[in-house]
Amino acid sequence: MTDNEYRKMYDKDPLKAQTALFDEYLGYVYAIVYNKLRSCGSSEDIEECVGDVFSAVFISYDRSGSFDGDLKGLIGTIANRTAIQMYRKLVRHSDTVYIENETAELADTENVEENAERSVLKNTLLKLINSLGQPDSDIIIQKFYYNMNSKEIADKHSMSPASVRMRCSRALKKLKELLANEGYEMKEGNI
Repeated sequence: MTDNEYRKMYDKDPLKAQTALFDEYLGYVYAIVYNKLRSCGSSEDIEECVGDVFSAVFISYDRSGSFDGDLKGLIGTIANRTAIQMYRKLVRHSDTVYIENETAELADTENVEENAERSVLKNTLLKLINSLGQPDSDIIIQKFYYNMNSKEIADKHSMSPASVRMRCSRALKKLKELLANEGYEMKEGNI
């Protein structure tokens, strides 16, 4: 459905237009949301997020007619951003730490070696982080993968923010040594 078709349908009957848009793009939106939330969300969370996507589409739709293309790109962008926000919300309020599954992309022949090295480094890094033990591994993951601050982490682990910063500092020193033993050099900002 193009923007022009939707606009004409909307002018005649807004409810019918919204229903038609929903019917046409439900599978597409559901696939995007499911791929983002499958590791941390329940089916209810996924359905809620799909509803939020369509709500955002209907609210943000520009009826002035400045665009006359396929709505799929707009809807896909809104679905992706809404699902990411829901993912962050679910992970932040969860006691379990999730590492986002990166979608496998087809690598071009020039980057195969670089992608393989990066994959090995990521796997090694996650293995070494997990070897730090609890709560150090959780603190590192929450701080560097989920950008949580010391207070947020402290609340999750019943610690003071100062204790979290101290444990994080010590854990990073240990991690740097473990990486050096594996033949890697940890630089500031590269965790």
